[in-house]
Amino acid sequence: MAISAALLCLMPLPLVAAVATSANWQQGGWLSGISWRWMAESFGTIMPTLGYSLRLALLVWLLNIAVGLPAAWALARRRFRGRRLLLAGTALPIAIPGIALALALTLAFPTWRAGGWLLLLGHVLYTLPFFVAAIVPVIGHPALREREQVAATLGAGALTRLVHIVLPALRSALLAATIIVITLSMGEFNVSFFLFTPLDRPLPIDLYANYSTGRLEQAAAYTIWFLACTVPAAIAIESLGGTRLGQA
Repeated sequence: MAISAALLCLMPLPLVAAVATSANWQQGGWLSGISWRWMAESFGTIMPTLGYSLRLALLVWLLNIAVGLPAAWALARRRFRGRRLLLAGTALPIAIPGIALALALTLAFPTWRAGGWLLLLGHVLYTLPFFVAAIVPVIGHPALREREQVAATLGAGALTRLVHIVLPALRSALLAATIIVITLSMGEFNVSFFLFTPLDRPLPIDLYANYSTGRLEQAAAYTIWFLACTVPAAIAIESLGGTRLGQA
């Protein structure tokens, strides 16, 4: 089933590549001639936007770590009034349309739009529920808490338990959360469309501009470059987590 789903998702890619390398797709595709013009032109224009999107995704991930880990720990380990309501509330940004979230942020923090701060906040609010959802089950797992209790009875301090028991148990969950947060931030369009500025343009905005106003071939070339930069990065992160981190 997983292989079938992956193949289904990958099926359009050869067509996109064919469009990106055709001289004029509407005049017969490759029959009009094979051209690397669109790939070459798109490469020079996409790099600054791609660099900004990568920096934005990195900042979003760091803020997810800073905010999401303490929040996940409190939700998984603490029992307090309103905990269940708060745990359910972490998924609220997922249910809110991107337009409504962007409008609320604009009304609440109108001066933050300059410099991309409002865009950063919007991406954090959009990705944080996914990050917390990936971490909470691991931190709250009874087996992990039992191992910590055993280590504590043997004299291990809080820092020792954190480094040698908790963090190794969190490796896979943190890896999954990292991939989710970075890929969501890189491809997020709804919030970005209403919060970006001319000086702070994430890659999905440029992709949309090319599909709506530019040539189809150029838009396809943008898509190919986007995938060429993001997919290998995600595979590298997953490979690192599955081999080196797993052997640490």
